[in-house]
Amino acid sequence: MNPWPDGWELLDCGDGRKLELFGGIALDRPAAQAIWPADTAAPWSRARAAFQRGEGGAGDWRQGADPAPESWLARWRGLTFELRLTGFGNVGLFPEHVGHWQWIEEAVTGRLAAGPPSAPVEVLNLFAYTGGASLAAARAGALVTHVDAARAVNNWASANLERAGIDGRRLRLITDDALKFVRREARRSRRYHLIVLDPPTFGRGPRGEVWKIERDLHPLLAACADILAADALGLLLTAHSPGITAAVLRAVLAPLGGAVVDGEMLLATAAGAPLLPAGSYARWAP
Repeated sequence: MNPWPDGWELLDCGDGRKLELFGGIALDRPAAQAIWPADTAAPWSRARAAFQRGEGGAGDWRQGADPAPESWLARWRGLTFELRLTGFGNVGLFPEHVGHWQWIEEAVTGRLAAGPPSAPVEVLNLFAYTGGASLAAARAGALVTHVDAARAVNNWASANLERAGIDGRRLRLITDDALKFVRREARRSRRYHLIVLDPPTFGRGPRGEVWKIERDLHPLLAACADILAADALGLLLTAHSPGITAAVLRAVLAPLGGAVVDGEMLLATAAGAPLLPAGSYARWAP
């Protein structure tokens, strides 16, 4: 079943590519793990733009005869997101995260229903990008701290927040390096009930800080352990880096104790093409 019927659909995948509908706009993007043949009957000619990756992950969009718009909208369960063609092939949303958004909403609403009405649920979203998880948590009733190193991306998230009609006091957007921010929160004795992380393979902070997932993920998770509330709901870790499998994510969460559920994030087509791997996840609960 497509969990995002009015915003996204995977039409086909194969030959190292994937054909997707985002808000009704068909896009052709790389999918390195789709090593099986594409369906020759699939509507690949509908693609209004195709992304070609170059060295270092960046690349170019090749527009079709009917070019994709500069920006457009997609919707998920009442939330509306602005989409754009970026130089790294992303468009502003990762559809493989939709199931996690739903899990976040359910975790927050469940805690609020069980606890005293005045007790807030604090959520921290690191590497928060354009804010899908942040908006899901805020709409469910949490107080959300959204942290990303890119100011332009946070501006994008701010526009999505305004479009959603969510009270801005429920979500604070911060441009900062993730590890530096978490360590400052620990010194302030700030605690969070739920922490969400989607770290990149490589990145730079707002002051030139260099992030490498194989070097920096473990220290960041150790710092996150220091700011989990005594009555924490959990921690969600996702990754799209080659070689960072579900087993790796489980291993780096093991020092937290508790229980860990892990797996692949998979995308499915309605036509029954092979499931397309789109990264890994691990969820920790105390």
